[in-house]
Order: sequence, then C-alpha cells, then structure tokens
Amino acid sequence: MRGVIVFAAALVTIALWAPLRNKPERMPDGLIVTETYFGVFTYLTLRTELKEPTYKMAWTPNYARVTTTVVATAVLWGGVVSGLKKSRRPDA
Repeated sequence: MRGVIVFAAALVTIALWAPLRNKPERMPDGLIVTETYFGVFTYLTLRTELKEPTYKMAWTPNYARVTTTVVATAVLWGGVVSGLKKSRRPDA
C-alpha cells in the first residue's frame, strides 16, 4: 500500500510542475505563436514565436503561483512522509 501512496503522490507532483496545456496559433503573416502553460496553478507561461529564420522564446513566471506550487508540493510530501511514518509504528 505504501508504494501505491508514493506513486500517486509522485503523479500529483508531476501534475503540479509539468507543462499541461499548449495553445498554438498561426497568424495571417505566417508567424506561429505557441503558449505553453506549466502546472496546475499555471505558475509559468512559455511563449514562442516561430517564423523562419527567426525564433523567439519568452518565459513569464507568476511568482505568487510559483510559491503556491512549492507550498502545495511541500504539504503533499510532508503529509505522505508523516503518514507513512505513523503507519509504521506498531500498535501496543
């Protein structure tokens, strides 16, 4: 059961941090603009612009949401670790 809990917590952690949404658009002038949103709380947006031969990337962090993501991850893993430690104690 512990392995399942740790695996589920790892999946939730990935969802908190990984790029989850992507929004590509082609403009009338041939420019391709893609916005990639990272994490459940959208703590970071990557905007790319591609028109041969130029390529631009811009990172736009949202520091309040980065903090929220860090705190959520710490609370999640703190709960998992403390829950697993409590379950190891033998009942007397």
